[in-house]
Amino acid sequence: MPASRNNLLNLLWLFLALLLFEPLSFAEMNISEKSLPADAIVKDVFQGGSGLPVGKIQAVRGEVIVYHKEPTMGFRVKAGLPLYQGDIIKTRINGRILCRLIDGTIFSLVPETTLTILKCNYNSARKESEAFLSLKHGDGRFQVKAMAGVLSNEFKIQTYTAVAQAQNADFIIRASMDMTEIISFEKSRLEVTNLAEPEMSFFVTDYQRVFVQDKSQLQSGPQMVETVPQDEAEEMIAKTRLLPQNYLFASSPEKYREREEETAAEVLKSGSSDENYIDYP
Repeated sequence: MPASRNNLLNLLWLFLALLLFEPLSFAEMNISEKSLPADAIVKDVFQGGSGLPVGKIQAVRGEVIVYHKEPTMGFRVKAGLPLYQGDIIKTRINGRILCRLIDGTIFSLVPETTLTILKCNYNSARKESEAFLSLKHGDGRFQVKAMAGVLSNEFKIQTYTAVAQAQNADFIIRASMDMTEIISFEKSRLEVTNLAEPEMSFFVTDYQRVFVQDKSQLQSGPQMVETVPQDEAEEMIAKTRLLPQNYLFASSPEKYREREEETAAEVLKSGSSDENYIDYP
């Protein structure tokens, strides 16, 4: 066989190898939430998942079910119980939950929301943390802030239509199959990628709202980013409190925000498990 033909075949094999074994980028990964079987057994006596806990339930109101990696059995949960990597959190029609992850992230979920903890790591030796969540249906508020001494803090959350990445941010995500709405509050910066156009990303900062659509609704040009008026933002903050009610006795939105920031740090340190969770209007 001529040498030129050998070289051509070698180049062809090399090209195929690169295609087959090159790791997919984050936006190209097909991360699908596990289907929860309709006949899954739900128990009142909680059993731990596999591995070490990656978070803790701070407060619960109504019925909330947690499924571990194999979602054939769920557990009705209460405050103080641990969360594990791979857990699927599902709030019922009257259920609300407040959780804290080991990377310092605090999040709350409203009724009829499903969230999966795909990954959550904290390495004290390397002073780095990483969390990756999936919110395919429902609403949640997330407060992402690196813990003291952490040099590298990465938080990602994926919906059907978008990926949001943050290091320090306070924001709401409202997710459905064809639309993701992200609302950011003060001192926030998120990088958002539309999964329909993964090569393009944009930033959402303080008091901004963005809608990310699926391919069938995708419009050409930049995403629909708009400013959220201060009074509307304050109302949304008050409606999506991240702390149990007995921590929040503020006489105005400004004082409420100050109290929330102060007590968020207290909750992180104390691991409070107060069940007197607030009502959302």
